[in-house]
This record gives sequence, structure tokens and C-alpha cells, in this order.
Amino acid sequence: MTQMNSIFEYLKRILFSTIIVVTLVLPMAYAQAENGLEYSLSGSLIHFDYQEFSDAGKLFDREEGFIPGLAFGLSNKADQWVFAGDFAYHTGSVPYTGNTNTGIPIKTTTRQNIWEAGLRGEYWLQSDKGTEYAVYIGTNYHRWERDILSTTTPGGAYVSGLFEIYTWWTGFAGMKGEIYHSGADSLLLDIRLLRTFIPEIKVSEYDNLKLTLGERWGGRLALPWRSKLNEENGLLVEPFVEYFEFGRSAIDPLTGVYEPFSKTLNYGLTAGVTRKF
Repeated sequence: MTQMNSIFEYLKRILFSTIIVVTLVLPMAYAQAENGLEYSLSGSLIHFDYQEFSDAGKLFDREEGFIPGLAFGLSNKADQWVFAGDFAYHTGSVPYTGNTNTGIPIKTTTRQNIWEAGLRGEYWLQSDKGTEYAVYIGTNYHRWERDILSTTTPGGAYVSGLFEIYTWWTGFAGMKGEIYHSGADSLLLDIRLLRTFIPEIKVSEYDNLKLTLGERWGGRLALPWRSKLNEENGLLVEPFVEYFEFGRSAIDPLTGVYEPFSKTLNYGLTAGVTRKF
């Protein structure tokens, strides 16, 4: 199993490096031929809501709050194809409400660092009424650093903190299309089905113990609004909601530690500028 985990880790690094290279190089190569390169830079705010559950389905702990961030994207249109890469980073602290192993309720704060980098390919079509729409596929790599700070019980007993690192891949497929267009403004509906792959958690307090989580389905819904200021510059505003799960891990035979089943429901807004070159 150790050898298999090492192989997975090696493959993940190769795939992540490939995404970065393709994201940066491929669109630039197309830009030279088609001159369709576009950059976007946005501020972002997500409402992060993460919940863990016991085997009996009872809520074990919850982390919920707003986390700010930045998002960067680049894309290139080549005829009916669009090749795009995205990067986002969010950091902040949210309240934590949970229980100790003995069931005593506790409250503390969790520091969050969330990275996401991905690549997708879109194929655009036009309906009989002239409305543009696209189908697309892609993949994202995620890294989430979860730092649960130390606290005390209501009775004053000390409860040690916990630092965990989650990593996983997401494969997705979706459709997007215009639902409103007027002059320089357009509003799209973007629906995505996603699947988590190779989700893992590293627990630093147990000599960087690694646990494999269950792969699950999820989804994302967004309403991107774009406004064209001139031939080169534009505005982009995108509200979104996203849901995904992680299945319960097996119990580690040496420490007795396991990661419970979890649900994540995030919604938020990105707003920024675009520029074509």
C-alpha cells in the first residue's frame, strides 16, 4: 500500500505539472495563430460550509464562514474551441463548532488555505435561434490546509489543535449557454457535474499520517455575467454554488484514527476584469 501511495503521489505531481505547463503554454501557442488570448483577474469571496458526520449520520463538527481570495484565468478561442486555465487561492479563518472524542462540545477557529488549479476545453455551438452554448470537460487539482486551533472545553480543559492537509483531483463535464443578451452585456447559465478522484488527507499530529477518502459525485451551478467595455477590456461577475462530498476513510490500524464522511457546500461571488490580447 505504501508503494501504491508513492506511485499515486508521483502521478499527481506529474499531472499537476502538466496542467500548469499546458495552461500557460498551449493557450499562448494558439494565440499566435488565432490572436484570441484573454486574461482575467478577479477578487473572490466564498461562503465556506464544511460538515463532518459520524457513522450514524449525526453531525460531528462544522466549519462555516466567509473566506476571501483571488482568481486568475486565461483562455484562448480557436474557431469553435476554447482552451482555458484557472487558478484560485482563498485564505482566512472561520468558526469551528464540534465535539471532543468524549462528546464534550467545543468551539474554536480554523485557519483555511485553499488552492485550486485547473484546465478545461470548451466546444461552442449555436442554436437555430442564434443562441450560443457550449459543452466542456476539464480537471482541477485541489489543496486545502485545515488548521484547527487549540481551545478549551466549557469546563476549562485544554483541547489540542489539529493540522490537516487535504488533496484531491476533480474531473468534470458541463454545459453553458446564454440566457440573456443585450448590447454589450450577456448572462450565461453554467451547469457542471463533477467527480472527486484520489482524495487524501495528511494529519501532521500523527507523523504525517495519510488516509484515503472515498470518491464521490458533486455539482456546480454558476451565472457568469460579462460586460464588454471596449474591444479589449471587459467586466466579469460570477455568482456560484458548489457541492461535493468525501467518503469515510478506513481506520488506520496503528493509530486508530480515521476521517469521517463529510459534505461541503460553498457559494460565493467573483468579480473582476478581463483583457484580450
